[in-house]
Amino acid sequence: MMERFRMIRKDGKLNVESSSRGVRFSDLYHDLIALSWPRFTIWFGMVFFAINCIFGFIYFNIPAEQFDGLRHPSGWDRFLDSFFFSVQTLGTIGYGHVSPTGTLANFVVTLECYTGLFVVALMTGLIFSRFSKPHVKVVFSQNAVIKKFGDLPCLMFRIANERQNHITDASVKVHLVMDDPDTGYREFLELVLERSESPLFALSWTIAHDLDSHSPIARLGLSELKNRSAELIVSFRGVDANLSQEIRAKSSYTVDEILPDHDFVDVIERTASGAARLKMEDFHRVRPVSAPST
Repeated sequence: MMERFRMIRKDGKLNVESSSRGVRFSDLYHDLIALSWPRFTIWFGMVFFAINCIFGFIYFNIPAEQFDGLRHPSGWDRFLDSFFFSVQTLGTIGYGHVSPTGTLANFVVTLECYTGLFVVALMTGLIFSRFSKPHVKVVFSQNAVIKKFGDLPCLMFRIANERQNHITDASVKVHLVMDDPDTGYREFLELVLERSESPLFALSWTIAHDLDSHSPIARLGLSELKNRSAELIVSFRGVDANLSQEIRAKSSYTVDEILPDHDFVDVIERTASGAARLKMEDFHRVRPVSAPST
């Protein structure tokens, strides 16, 4: 039996490590968009510092006669003057303390201004792209439950729109992923849901899969699924009506996170004004139910 693991973490992120780390210049845009905000800020700070160090070193090696206003003709203080002159040039600040007079110095300033156009445009575009990405506030219940309706058991979990804005054309897919003991590969089976689409998703939505004779979960049983490192991978998709953008969310459930003979606590209530209210404080709560006698 293969070592058990989960492909999708509860927060929807891949539980996968790659040997390819860091920012790759072959896929620069995607990698910079995917970076966390602290790492993104540090990465661009390093680029900004490196560019100014390079141009500062070039200015440092240009004869002092090519500039007006240099306070230090040589040494470390001259390099600092050159570095801060580069910062002012790249940022188009132009304090006027140091100014180029020679042809070579003006040529380097022109080259740095040209470089600055690319850096500012790239950083502005990336920051706009990062801010304009829709941030999903779809919450998945911590556990899935199995409850009998009559003689038919049903596997259920629920999702909620924590932001409580309008999400239209919502749909959910659930795949059972498990080890195939014959081949050793992972097997993917899509589960049939009682309702996989919703025209409007604003509060809570309980996703249900009947454990009938066609269900692979019913055929194998939870014990066998646990031996096969089974995992339920849930994929949500919808359209944010405010942004007119498609949003996606993922989560997963291992066999240990499926609770037989349990049900969810109700989280929808009516307010005095007649509106529906979602009680997020009870969203993850479950309660045991008595198994019907056989």
